[in-house]
Amino acid sequence: MKKLLLAVPLVAGASWAGASYYSGSQTQSAYDQLLAQLNEMKPFTLVNESYSSGFTKSHAVTQVMDSASADAKVLFRLQHEIDHSPVGVNEGNVRVGAASIKTTLVRDDALSESFVELMEGFTEAEPFVVETQVGFDGNIDNHLQLSPYQRQEDGANVSFGGIDYSVSVADDAVLGSGTLGAIEFSREGNELSLSPGLIKTDLARISQSIYSGSYGIDFDSLSINSADNMGMHAKLASIGFHSDTQVKGDLLSSQSLMSVGSIDSMLPINAVSLESTVSNLSIEGVQSYVDTISQLSIADAMLSDDPETMKRILGAYVPMIGPGTGVDFGLRFSNEGGDASVAYGISVIDETVPAFPANGLASIVTLRDLLTVLKLEAHLDADATAIDQTPLAMFMMSPQAQQVIVADGVSYKADLTLSELIVDINGNPLALEMMLGDKLDTPLADMAKL
Repeated sequence: MKKLLLAVPLVAGASWAGASYYSGSQTQSAYDQLLAQLNEMKPFTLVNESYSSGFTKSHAVTQVMDSASADAKVLFRLQHEIDHSPVGVNEGNVRVGAASIKTTLVRDDALSESFVELMEGFTEAEPFVVETQVGFDGNIDNHLQLSPYQRQEDGANVSFGGIDYSVSVADDAVLGSGTLGAIEFSREGNELSLSPGLIKTDLARISQSIYSGSYGIDFDSLSINSADNMGMHAKLASIGFHSDTQVKGDLLSSQSLMSVGSIDSMLPINAVSLESTVSNLSIEGVQSYVDTISQLSIADAMLSDDPETMKRILGAYVPMIGPGTGVDFGLRFSNEGGDASVAYGISVIDETVPAFPANGLASIVTLRDLLTVLKLEAHLDADATAIDQTPLAMFMMSPQAQQVIVADGVSYKADLTLSELIVDINGNPLALEMMLGDKLDTPLADMAKL
């Protein structure tokens, strides 16, 4: 019996070791899950460089590329230290055990001199650390910490409190929360200070790189002070950036809102908001757009002025557009004189409308074809006293503005629509046939060359 009792720990230890090694040889799937998540942070593309399996630890290196093209440039590398547990049992099924992954930056020759110089401002040895926990149930918890940052250069002082953000991924649900540290900038007596921000994420994965749900960030205050008494002095409060996306069938719609609840400055504005909405985008088209953009380098996608690149970027938008697709913008502000709002939008008519082309949008070849399927709207509604306190008052009094804006001393109003080749200005319809004549039959290909 004593020999049996003595043998139990040895057998258990041997079993654990064998299970741990098995888990180590299989936990690449946990790394692959992490890589897939990080890889959806377009326009970056992440590629596994190496993966080595160990007894209780494994190691991987990931290349972060500037695009998904064959000649993509390596921007930097990430290293992943993976601790793995033995095989576990979940709901009666034997599966690979949990894993813990620590991701940090690799400091090597791939880093440019400017990047290395930039990193010198981080106060921690590691600029950022991502701690990932993969549970027995396959759920993943990520915790990102970006080190605080301080830099002095050319008389300017910059400080940033870093980022502390946690996100949990369970099946297709993504829930996250965290903080963006305070930002302070000063130079020659001029100062800017942004309070810490609160980050919230509540998303559901629809397909690769496409999510529904909401995310946003809120700041308590932003202050700007100039050393010159005649310079800019302002304090903003209740600042928010929010986005909400819905999916219905194979269509996606999204709203974005930027708002400032309180403004104390020399400008005649007490509060302001800017809202944009994109409606009924083809999900398949959005995925095609993402795939196209991912093939471009970051510089090409964001900064390029090359005609061919611009043509490729603009062409990537086309698959997203279909019947009912629309874009709307709305600007609102208030001051001591009252409120003002301006809204405008453009949309493609629904395929149930008789004017919709029988052969679809691909059959559009002339300006007439294009204007037939488009609907445009613009609306202005403002208290006269609110507008009169701003530089916009001079524009409202111009002859050009008075042709479309109704001013009665109390308010400024305007309603413009374009539908079925009829322009309606404040209830007065005008036919584009009379206004443009033969120009309506100009091929779009010729217009694109102008």
